[in-house]
Amino acid sequence: MKNVSYYLFSHNALYTFIGGVIDLVKKVDSDELGVTVFLKNTESTCEKFEYALQRDLVNPFTQLLFEADQKRDNRFLGFKGYVAIGKYHESEAWNKAAAEIEVLIDRYGGDLYKMAVAEETAVLDNLISDLNAEPYATAIRTIQGKEWMDFMVLANQEYKDLSLQRSELNNTNTNTLGDSRKPAVNAVKSLLSMISLLNQATANPVLSTLIEQLDNHIAKSMASARLSYSLNEKEEISEEK
Repeated sequence: MKNVSYYLFSHNALYTFIGGVIDLVKKVDSDELGVTVFLKNTESTCEKFEYALQRDLVNPFTQLLFEADQKRDNRFLGFKGYVAIGKYHESEAWNKAAAEIEVLIDRYGGDLYKMAVAEETAVLDNLISDLNAEPYATAIRTIQGKEWMDFMVLANQEYKDLSLQRSELNNTNTNTLGDSRKPAVNAVKSLLSMISLLNQATANPVLSTLIEQLDNHIAKSMASARLSYSLNEKEEISEEK
């Protein structure tokens, strides 16, 4: 099955893409194919994502929070990558310190950036708290990782500050894009992966036809997403000049 670059999708484009996947899968017997659980999970998370889109349509914090979440994801990945590289340093002390920090990161989840934002915030807070305490504080100094850690800490705090400001806005719809986009993406990823795996295992002609339809949907959606992404980048560059 074709790859999907989910980061290229705007919120509305992602909702449309997932809706298209759901519609195609619902045309076949999901019970017979063994994907009903994955389909229902995708429908459920997509519904919450739809509510979030409705809530955030006119909310001034929507784009700010989305960008802030992406920024802290990148800063976490940067810190994690710096630590991983440290294991190959020529200094034995450096290697040991980096390995020690990596174990801590893995304990909290090396993929924590994929969590829903509220959960990600809580996990990052705990991780940062541990990193500031011994023996990890010494390990951070050993690998000279304070700058990368500070980047992560600042980005997480910036997100929390924006989230706090937003929470002061009264709204009975508590679904947010940050809380619902990642679960929606993870759910449709699981659904598509299961369909692909089942096709490899069974060579079911129904699955083969479904995958052809999904590939066509993915190709059209990605072409549109890439064009929009490229145009947005050009607009941002133009505004900077």
